[in-house]
Formats: sequence, structure tokens, C-alpha cells
Amino acid sequence: MPPAAQPDPDPPPIHRLLELIKSEPDPATAVAHLELLVSTRPAFPPPQPLLFHLLRRLATSAPSHLPRLLGLLPRLRHRPRFSESAALVVLSAFSRALMPDAALAAFRALPSLLGCNPGIRSHNALLDAFVRARRFSDADAFFASLSHGAFGRRLAPNLQTYNIVLRSLCVRGDIDRAVSLFGSLRRRGVAPDRVTYSTLMSGLVKHDKLDNALHLLDEMPNYGVQPDAVCYNALLSGCFRTGGFEKAMRVWEQLVRDPGASPNLATYKVMLDGLCKLRRFKEAGEVWSRMVANNHQPDVIIHGILIHGLCQSGDVDGAARVYTEMVEAGLLIDVAVYNSLIKGFCQVGRVAEAWKFWDSTGFSGIRTITTYNVMIKGLFDNGMVDEATELFVQLENEASCSPDKVTFGTLIHGLCENGFANKAFETLEEARITGKELDVFSYSSMVNRFCKDGRIDDAVKVYENMVKDGCQPNSPIYNALIHGFCQAWKISDAVKIYSEMTDNGCSPTIITYNTLIDGLCKAEKYQEASSFTREMVEKGFTPDVKTYGSLIRGLCRDKKIDSALAIWNHILDKGLHADVMIHNILIHGLCSAGKVDEALCIYSEMKEKKNCTPNLVTYNTLLDGLYDIGYIDKAASLWAAILDNGLKPDIITYNTRIKGLCSCHRTPEGVLVGIESLNSSLRSLSYLYHTRI
Repeated sequence: MPPAAQPDPDPPPIHRLLELIKSEPDPATAVAHLELLVSTRPAFPPPQPLLFHLLRRLATSAPSHLPRLLGLLPRLRHRPRFSESAALVVLSAFSRALMPDAALAAFRALPSLLGCNPGIRSHNALLDAFVRARRFSDADAFFASLSHGAFGRRLAPNLQTYNIVLRSLCVRGDIDRAVSLFGSLRRRGVAPDRVTYSTLMSGLVKHDKLDNALHLLDEMPNYGVQPDAVCYNALLSGCFRTGGFEKAMRVWEQLVRDPGASPNLATYKVMLDGLCKLRRFKEAGEVWSRMVANNHQPDVIIHGILIHGLCQSGDVDGAARVYTEMVEAGLLIDVAVYNSLIKGFCQVGRVAEAWKFWDSTGFSGIRTITTYNVMIKGLFDNGMVDEATELFVQLENEASCSPDKVTFGTLIHGLCENGFANKAFETLEEARITGKELDVFSYSSMVNRFCKDGRIDDAVKVYENMVKDGCQPNSPIYNALIHGFCQAWKISDAVKIYSEMTDNGCSPTIITYNTLIDGLCKAEKYQEASSFTREMVEKGFTPDVKTYGSLIRGLCRDKKIDSALAIWNHILDKGLHADVMIHNILIHGLCSAGKVDEALCIYSEMKEKKNCTPNLVTYNTLLDGLYDIGYIDKAASLWAAILDNGLKPDIITYNTRIKGLCSCHRTPEGVLVGIESLNSSLRSLSYLYHTRI
């Protein structure tokens, strides 16, 4: 026979259940005790203070269990009657937990659940629940219902209502309506407070209307509203977001002088982060000193911001001192701080010290894939290829993390930059074949290296595999291929790649056009170069000095000197900075066309300009032109200028002078120059020999 069923044990006595409900650390378990009390002692009314205590605990730490408690209340023989404060506890908890449907259900049942009617504060709590959950259409409909008497009562919105609506409009980006609502508040008899102002300021700043937000700050004292740190913080964030250092410092100085407000820890975070990103490290140090002097205890995040900034500035010793302060203060240092320190020390070439921070991440058990990527890059940047590849092998055997697309990009780029193109290609192919995730940086590094090495066929193979793998090429890849084909004099292939670029939806850049125009001009395809120049302008690009330099070179080769000079005059009229190279291009073109006097005028202009000192190429070109037309005396003066300016004639200079003197029937002088050239070469060889010994 089966054993007889055991009777259910008697439930604990009432006083024991009440004690369990009150002392149970887990709110969900406390609700279970209450459910047991209600089911086994239906005639006993639980004390209302106990119910409210449990309500608050659930609202604070376990809002998802609130519906269980609310569902019990109607079952009580003596239903409790709470004030609206209890309703606010419930509705606010659902709002914070992003449970708008639960908030709506509780709102509608407040009389039966809590024995109270919803006032304007309860309406605001439900409105806030809709806004936090981004249920904007529900929020709009509910706000409109207030004045129409929906849910049984007609209520006038108060300032908190409007602040919530204003936040809703700002969050969804409807700034015009937000500004309109703000402007109407005083007409409605509602005076904006600092929450109203800070809400609209934040919205304006996020949608690139910083000047409007700054105007609000100036307006606040006129209406007797004292700005607080939240207002200032919103404005400071906006200033730094747009790179407005001067505006940020004006707001900061206004805050410092404001007797009714003072910077808080969030302010210092905004200031230090913004100043470091703008590389204003002196000002960042001053802000840090003020923070410490005013007894604000910087946390890990603020320390991390300063360390990152100091490392960016190259002051790794200062960063190390801040790190030491963190250790002495007993702060728990996160991996982001270590990553900044590793990167900073590698950037200044102090790899041995970077390794120490690397070891610390291992001891602390916080090393991540980002740490590996930073260290591998640092090793490559310092030419430590073996160490970088060994660290990659260690990563592949790591149990806690594995290489990601950034790792492969870093590895392939590092190998390419250090002259290991074949090894980089092997790594790329192995990753492809084994199904590893690769991003465009991996492919672009490889394409760029092959193109620079003249291995255009290998570059095309990488490009084709990239497309086959479903990775979309970007403009740097197309630009590298176009440049590679132009360097290999395969101009038609360069134009073909350009067509593929536009067909694949990748927009050409000014680099694309400059590379194509230069290649076409060098290939003497002047009509096509002119066509691409027109297309470039039609697409909104402004030709720069490189564009004009290519066109001038092409026009000079095509013997269209007047057109080349017209472009030159256009450069001067535009106020563009013409560098030495473009001056030399024009001088060469003028000399080739026999217009040496005009070339000498360009040379004279060069000497009068800043940052455009004639170089040896300039002098060699002019010497050749002067000798061609028999200007021996001017050539001699130019030779003297070379020596007076501290330039050292090269083999081209000597050959040009020797040839020129001989062509002008000054052969004996040419012979002497030849002897001088030979002696100069012997002196150079002797110098090299002794310095190497």
C-alpha cells in the first residue's frame, strides 16, 4: 500500500509571520510570507505600516514584484487606505523600472488598490513613466487628457508636469516645440525653475544650439532663477562637444564667480575630459588643483581622465604620479587606466615601463582584449616585431579572451609598417580561411603596403578577396589602388577603379581626385584631367594646391604656359599657400619654354615669402634654363647664391654647370668645375669612411 499522505504542516503563528515579513532581507520572499498570512489568516488585517514598509522595499529593490503585493491588497478583508504618497512610491518605481503598462494599470486601480484618488502628482508620475519608456505618443495623449477630464478628474498641469513634457520633447529632438512650450509657460501662469532651464539647455546643447542655451543662462538671473551645477554642466558639455574652448572657459569662470552655485564632481569630470580632449593640459592641471583644494575627492573615473590626458600630452611621468596617488588612496584601478598608461609609455618609447603596467593587469585579473591590442600596437610602433608577434601567439592561447578584428588589423598593419608585407599577407589569408572576423582596416593596410611596394597585382588580389568576403571597401582602399595604378603607369586601370568606387556607392574624396588628376597629367592625358577637375568642382570639392600643381605641370608639359600662369594667378588670388614644390613646377615649365625671365621673377617672389625658401631643385632648374639661353653671368650669380645660402651642390648641380659652361664655349671653366666636383665627391667619401670607422 502506498504510504498515507502527510498532512500539511500548520502555518507559523501570526506573530511569527509578521516578524518574517518585517525581517526577511529578500523582498520577494517577504511577499511570499505575506501571501501565506493572507491565505491562512484571512480574517487578520496586516498592519498598514507593515504593508507600506514592504511597498517601499519592493519599489526600491524589486519593482517587478510590486504587482504581486498590489494584487494581494484587494483580497484583504479590511482594505487599507493610503495617502497619495503611497501611490507615488508605486508609480515612480514602475517609471524607473521602465514598466509603463504596470504603471498605467496601477494608476487606473488606485482607489481599489490603495484607497486613494490620483492627484496631479500621480498624474505626473504616470506621465514620467511614459516618457522614460519613450512612449511619446502615449505621453502626448495623456498630457492632453489632463484638461479634458479623462480618468475621471479634470486637473490643471503644474510646473512638474511641464518639466516632464519639456524633457519628452527634448529627448525626441523636437526642439522647436520645446522652445515654444518654454516660452508659453509664463503666459500660462507657471514660472520656470532651474529644472526647466537645465532641461531645455541640455536639449538645445544636444541638438547643436549652444548659443541659444548660453542665452538662457544669461536670462535666468533676470527672472530670479539661480543656475545650479546641472545647468552649468550641460553648457560646459556643449561647449566642449563643439570644440569651443573659449566659450567653455567663459562658462567655467562664470560658475566659479557665481555665489549661488559651485562646481560638483560631475563638473570637474566634464572640465577635465573636455580640456584633455582639446589638449589644453595646462588648464586641466589648474582645474585639478582647484578640485583638490576644494576637498572634492576624485574617483577612479576622474583619475582615469587625467591619466589619459597626461599620456596624450606625453607627460607619462605625471600620469605615473597620478597612478601612484590612486594606489595610495586605495582606489580600485580599472583596466582603462592601465590601458592608457601602457599606450602612453609605448608612445614615448619607454616600453620596459609599459610592460610593468601590462603585468599589473595580469596580476589583477582584469586584462582584456583591448589591453592586448594596445600592447601589440605599442610594440609594433617601437619596431619590436618579434615581441608583438609573440604576444599575439600568447593571446591565441589565452582562455579568457581571443583576438578580435581590431587585433588582426593591428597585427597586419604593424607587420606592413615594419617591412614584413609577406608575413602580413600570410596572416590576412590565414584569418580569412579560418573564418576570423576582419574589418576594412586589415584589408586597407595590406592594399596600401602592396601599392607602396609596387606590387599592384597583389594589391588587386587583396581587394578582390575583400569584396568576395563581403567587406565593403572604403575610400582609402580605392585611393591606394588608384595611386598604385598611376605609379605603375596603368592609368586606364586607375580610372576603372574610380568607376568601381562610384558604382559601389563609395564617395570619392579630394585625395581621389588629386591622385587621378596627377596621374592623368603625368600620362599626358590632359583632357581627361581637365574633365575630372570639372567633376571635382561640380561635386562640391575645392581644388587645393596639389590639384593646381598637377594641372600646372601638365599644362607646362603640353606647352600651354599661358594657361599654367592663369592657374598660378588664380592660386595667388585665392590666397592659397603655394609651397616650394609648386613653385619649382612652374619655374621648370617656364624655363622649358624659354621664359627664364618670368621664372626668375617667380624665384624672386619665393625669396620674399615665409616658409618658401628656394631649395636645390629650384637652383638646378634655373641654372639649366639660364645656360640654355646663354645667361652666363646670371648663372654665375645664381651659383654664388647657392653657396651663400649654405646649400651643397649635388651631382645634378655640377653636371648642369659643366654642361652649361661647355655649351657657352667656356670649356676650361667647365673642366675646373669638373675637378671641383670630383674633389668634393672624394671629400664626401673620406668623411663617410672616417665617420663609419
